[in-house]
Amino acid sequence: MAQSGPDFKAKLVSKTVIVKLSLFSRAFSGTVTATDDIGFCFDSDAMASALREVTGSAMKDMDAPIVYLPFAMLEWMVFSEAKAASASA
Repeated sequence: MAQSGPDFKAKLVSKTVIVKLSLFSRAFSGTVTATDDIGFCFDSDAMASALREVTGSAMKDMDAPIVYLPFAMLEWMVFSEAKAASASA
């Protein structure tokens, strides 16, 4: 089921999701903190650690980085909906 549009993007805010990006060979779990038309802010300790490895000292002074991910970078995303909402779909 393809989902898009502003309503769908707004519903992602505060959800815990799992994302797979072409940049990494593994998926990451985290929380969507904000969305816009192009992408979303993603709070993930695991992704921040992986980015620290990739960027070296560039992120050394960032205490709690939140990553902005364009939707175009996603290979896939897993999220959960309430059972009542998914049953009516």
